[in-house]
Amino acid sequence: MSLAQYIYSTTCTDQMTAEKAVLISVKSIEVCARLGLTGRVFSTRTHALAVTEGPPDIVERYFQAIASDYLVATALLQTKQIVKTRDFEDYSVWLDIGRPFGPHPHVHQMTPQSLVSAMPSNPSARLRIMVDALFDDGRLVA
Repeated sequence: MSLAQYIYSTTCTDQMTAEKAVLISVKSIEVCARLGLTGRVFSTRTHALAVTEGPPDIVERYFQAIASDYLVATALLQTKQIVKTRDFEDYSVWLDIGRPFGPHPHVHQMTPQSLVSAMPSNPSARLRIMVDALFDDGRLVA
């Protein structure tokens, strides 16, 4: 079975709140688990960098659903490629929303330290370059 990996960035509308960011993160984890998708989302309340991996048709439909969400102002597909193996074992979200939030096994506070632990031990060059380009001291560059 072939696997696709999409790396994309999004910006949110003004309707996105910190509370919605947490609730949507939990829901996206549930959906991705059902669909067999793996990856990471690194997000502030207004911007995100996402990596989604899985069967090509499912990854494409998932990306289109994100891009058409009423809370998403822009969705820019940075790269899509067919890969031999997944970079990630699971799907999780790493948030920097300016305040603490309740614990969830797959929604984590994003800090400079946690950003390192969120990455695979041997990331692809594309993934490493995208993360390095879009983060400054553990914060997503807006």
